[in-house]
Amino acid sequence: MKQFLLLLFVISGLTVKSQVTFYIDDDISYPDFSVRISDDVSYPDIRIKIGSDVSYEDFTVGVTSNKSQAQFIISESRYSDYTVRADDDVSYPDLSIKAGDDVSYADITIEIRKSGTVDYVVYTEKDFITLRDIVIALLPAINYETDFKFEESSIWSFQGHLIC
Repeated sequence: MKQFLLLLFVISGLTVKSQVTFYIDDDISYPDFSVRISDDVSYPDIRIKIGSDVSYEDFTVGVTSNKSQAQFIISESRYSDYTVRADDDVSYPDLSIKAGDDVSYADITIEIRKSGTVDYVVYTEKDFITLRDIVIALLPAINYETDFKFEESSIWSFQGHLIC
């Protein structure tokens, strides 16, 4: 019996993966952080080229309908790991992001794939997923893929805990 339980714990430990949940809305009173995100942000902290026709991508992302497959979850629950106020007109944001499929001089490029193998998988509980939601959910992956270039900024460590 002990050997069986040990084997079960070893096998389950190999298949466990982390999931981070985000509640993203443009009208949150006390969010964990706020983000100004649009394709026409002036003086952005980070520029992200994201779309399905991106060449020389830094990493790829896909959207799934199976919650257990995703590393990043866009939730409709206010009790998510992180609440984010994100819109194109947020006053005094913690982070400003210029994101779109025609961003020049991008810091990072992300290809959205409809099928095939991807580096990261996103799941949403919302009826429709927006580019804004995908970028916000991918912030931990962006931080990781840029070798923690933005780690010194307070936005990347949420309440003292790194999310990557």
